[in-house]
Amino acid sequence: MTKAAKIITITLASVIVLCGLFVLGFRGFSHLIYSQRGCEWANIDNIELHTHIDIPKIKGCDCEYRKELNTKIARFDIDRSKVDMERYIRINNFKKMLSPDDVQLDELIKSKSNVGELLGASDLYYAIGSHKGETWQTLLDNTTGQLWVVIKYRD
Repeated sequence: MTKAAKIITITLASVIVLCGLFVLGFRGFSHLIYSQRGCEWANIDNIELHTHIDIPKIKGCDCEYRKELNTKIARFDIDRSKVDMERYIRINNFKKMLSPDDVQLDELIKSKSNVGELLGASDLYYAIGSHKGETWQTLLDNTTGQLWVVIKYRD
């Protein structure tokens, strides 16, 4: 084997090893975010990974993890000056809520958002899903830009 071939082989092997290490590191970091339950670190990323709903620019948030229920509830105040709400609703597949009976909302969302009071004065949208034994619900008040999220974790 010539010197040039050895250099090319070593360089190619090094690049493949580095790429493999990068992929493994990225997967490990993503798994760390996905398995996070608390509200202090990577909260928005964790919610986005579980619900597949984008959390846009926000002005503030409130979050609580209830260990005894293995459930996270969060409220985000979307910065309506920086987010096109109609596009946001369309891209994230929210459905318009016409009455409280449209969907069986989680009790945590009902208690935190006062959905009954909001229906008369607000433009409400919801999205619900499940994946691998987990369930999640979101409720969006298009009038105020408040987004509520509840995730019931599997384990």
